[in-house]
Amino acid sequence: MRTLFYYPLHAYSRIVRVMLAEEQLDFELQYELPWNLSEQLQSYNNQGILPVLRDINGTTIAGITTIIEYLDEAYPEQDLIGRSIMQRVEARRLSYWFVNNFYHEVYYPIMNEKIVKRFKSKTVSAPNPDIIRNALYKIPNYLSKIIYLLERRSWLAGRDFSIADICVASFISVFDYLSVLKWSNYDDILLTWYIRIKSRRSFRSLLADNVPTIPPSKNYSKLDY
Repeated sequence: MRTLFYYPLHAYSRIVRVMLAEEQLDFELQYELPWNLSEQLQSYNNQGILPVLRDINGTTIAGITTIIEYLDEAYPEQDLIGRSIMQRVEARRLSYWFVNNFYHEVYYPIMNEKIVKRFKSKTVSAPNPDIIRNALYKIPNYLSKIIYLLERRSWLAGRDFSIADICVASFISVFDYLSVLKWSNYDDILLTWYIRIKSRRSFRSLLADNVPTIPPSKNYSKLDY
C-alpha cells in the first residue's frame, strides 16, 4: 500500500494528503512526530524531514517540492500544476512562495513556539511572544496578495484549481485549526475561496483531524462561519 508519513498539523504533510486525494490515489497514513521520527521513517529518509511518501512501486520520496514534482510526473492525469506552460509557471511560483517564504517567515516560528517547544522535551519551554508576534505581523502581507489574485482569477494560478490553491489552503487550514486567523480582518473573498476548497472531497479527511491535547477551533470542520 502507498504510505504517507505525516503529522496532522504539518502543512507540508497536508499538501501531499490533498494532492494524493485529488489524484484519487489510495494511500494509508503513518503518524509521525516531526521532533521524534520513528526508526522506520529514518530508515527511508536520512534527512529527517516530513513528509515522506513511499509509493506502491517501492519508490521513497522525501521533501515537499520533490513529492509535488514526483506526483505530477508519475500521475499526470489530474494536471494539478496546470495544463498550459504559463499556468504551470504561475502555480509553481505561488506554491514555492508559500512552501519557502511563508513557511520560514510565518508558519515555522508560530508552530515551533506553540507546538514543538511544548512537546519536544520533558522540560516545557514557554512560547516566546515576540517571535509569535513578529510572525503574526507578516500574515496580512501574504494574504493581501492572495486576495489580490482572487479578485482577478477563478483560482490562484488561473482558471483551474491547482497545486497553488492546495499549498496556500493547507497552510491556512493549520492556522484555522489553531484559531490563529481572524477572518474578520480579511476580505470575504478569501474566506469564500477557502470554503470552496474545504468543500472538496480531497479536503474531507483534513477536516476530521483532531490532534491529541490540541483540539481544533470550533469552526474548523464547518463549511460556514
